[in-house]
Amino acid sequence: MMLGWVAFAIAQEHAAPAPPPVEVAAVSIPAGPPRVVRAVPGDDLAALVASLPAGSRLVLAAGEHRGPLALDRPMTLEGEPGAAVVGSGVGSVLLVVAADVTVRRLAVRHGGADSIRGDAGVVVTGDRAVLEELVIEDTYLGIDLRRVQDGAIRRCVVRGWRERSMGLRGDGIRLWESRGTRVEDNLLEHVRDMVAWFSSENVFARNRVEHSRYGTHFMFADDNVVEDGVYLDDTVGIFVMYSHGVSIARNLVRGARGSAGFGIGLKEVGDVRIVGNRLLEDTVGLYLDSSPQAGEVIVEDNLVAYDQIGVRLQGALPGAHFRGNNFHENAVQVEDVRRGMGPAPSFVGNRWSDYVGYDLDGDGIGDYPHTIHPRTGGLVERRPVAAFFDGTLAAGILELVGRAFPMFRPPPLVVDPEPRVDG
Repeated sequence: MMLGWVAFAIAQEHAAPAPPPVEVAAVSIPAGPPRVVRAVPGDDLAALVASLPAGSRLVLAAGEHRGPLALDRPMTLEGEPGAAVVGSGVGSVLLVVAADVTVRRLAVRHGGADSIRGDAGVVVTGDRAVLEELVIEDTYLGIDLRRVQDGAIRRCVVRGWRERSMGLRGDGIRLWESRGTRVEDNLLEHVRDMVAWFSSENVFARNRVEHSRYGTHFMFADDNVVEDGVYLDDTVGIFVMYSHGVSIARNLVRGARGSAGFGIGLKEVGDVRIVGNRLLEDTVGLYLDSSPQAGEVIVEDNLVAYDQIGVRLQGALPGAHFRGNNFHENAVQVEDVRRGMGPAPSFVGNRWSDYVGYDLDGDGIGDYPHTIHPRTGGLVERRPVAAFFDGTLAAGILELVGRAFPMFRPPPLVVDPEPRVDG
């Protein structure tokens, strides 16, 4: 079931179309010094924008202002407390099509629901756009950056269509072929994904994603950073596909459940660092598939606790190194379903809650290795459906026989030669 769901998800991602171009008529920007203009509900916002010289500021008074609205010159759009731009229910609400535009302190709502057109609360195609303290609701996509350089999305709230199934929601924040963007301190709830497609050198920091599908998802997206995030009750916390040079640090992923519940997952990646994260109460804490393709995958100083499976090796390759991690009270610490793919990733210097050794010399390292054998004599690895019998008397008897007659036991899945036992 799990592998079928993953294959389906990957097929859907490959089929995702590029966002359509945003067509905007050529504009004539008035000359002169920047101006500050205040609009009240009922004013023609498009006409006001057309009257502004570059660098001007348009301030929206409290109340609902009718959209859609295109910002087609360098300027600032900001709201007084209670100000909102409300769309017609068709198309996107705000379009940032010029470079050097700032939008701050606004509610944005009632966009369209056309997934082919990519209806969104805010669509950005201009470089160096700054979006701050926006509340986006009742739109298909929340914030959609399309081929943007050096943007910023800060302290925004995106709430998706909670009543819709996961596949019919739009992404809360999407980066498409965008580079150098900082996505920081945002809250996303009941959206589909926060995703970066073909987008490099971006930073996702201190974001919180709840009750969504992918908390943060990288597809063909190199040299990105995701750090200090909080991911609660999502289907997947952080997933990296076909990307290189990604750093995943100090995130909390809790409650990624279901048949595809992964805390952190990797598929066909290279040069990835996973450091200092907490992966708690997930179906699978860490998932490695056909990785690393190049370079190394470093998994270091993470807490992996109370998961159904701590680490699942699905095609994991040499070059993945687990060191200094704390594997605590997972139902299955490591599951290896590679089926004869050669040497397993290395595990050295990790703490294991089920280690039964001792440390007589007091150096903090167990005096003999920690060894993980296949479950029920390797039956589960050969026939995954047999996992249904975990914890039963029959499974216990198979384990007992394996311990009593080691010559009949399959080779170990994992050997950690230096298990940590220090406080």
